[in-house]
Amino acid sequence: MKDTGLAFGAMLLRAALQWLSGILLALFLMALFSVVNAYQLTEAVTAQRILARAVATITEIDALLPAIRTDLAETIRSGDSPTVTVPLFPVPVEMTREEATAISTPELRSRLLDTAAERAYHEGMSVFALGDPQAKQHIDPLSPEGGVKRGLGFLSDNTHSALLIAIWVLGGLSVVMGALVLLSTKGMGRVTALGACLLGAAVPSLVVAVGIRWGFRSSAEDQDDYLLVQLLSLGNDAVWLPLRNYTILCLLGLGVVMVGLTLVLLETRQRTMRSAAGVDNGGGGK
Repeated sequence: MKDTGLAFGAMLLRAALQWLSGILLALFLMALFSVVNAYQLTEAVTAQRILARAVATITEIDALLPAIRTDLAETIRSGDSPTVTVPLFPVPVEMTREEATAISTPELRSRLLDTAAERAYHEGMSVFALGDPQAKQHIDPLSPEGGVKRGLGFLSDNTHSALLIAIWVLGGLSVVMGALVLLSTKGMGRVTALGACLLGAAVPSLVVAVGIRWGFRSSAEDQDDYLLVQLLSLGNDAVWLPLRNYTILCLLGLGVVMVGLTLVLLETRQRTMRSAAGVDNGGGGK
């Protein structure tokens, strides 16, 4: 009776450990997936491409370019400095007189956007005030404009470095929880358990990503400000990356679960066949 009680207690302990470690693994994986997505979005190439599109929208550069070229030509004619600063652009961009004279309009546009995006990535959104040090921005942090400003400010080199540390921490915690799941699960059920944790982390994350994209799209439809609509549409496009990643993870988790269930069924069948063979052999001995 005592042995039976101990066995039952051990079974309950194993089940509790399995559920607890599985839930914690799913939560850590959700956090890890979110951080990895943010890490990918804040990579220099991706982030600067997004920032360049944002700068083009904020500065209305296509409408501003003719005036920039006119004032730039006047600056070249009226001065003798070996370098010139592009006028009328909120981020100071310097080039040699020879470059400024020979540069075409498309090349000038790319130069301005690339330089502004690179500086914003490394120095933050404050670079937009460098062209006018007296300028001050008063943006309600709870407004759509405030959300856009925070989102663009998130795309920085400092954020990227901090996210790398978070990836290592969350990755280590996920490995520990995964090991506990394996220890608390028997046989081929380990594969199913890991797949279920992966699926349990990926599906809610996918739902949240879909909700965020829907939020960007609906907010853009409700706005009358053209610039804000374009920035919200940019955010909507940026959410495509986590949507893709979460879809892949959902399919991967579902695949692992299916493989695990197949292995469990095969394992159960083999165990049943061995038991039947042992009974037959025992019966034959009699």
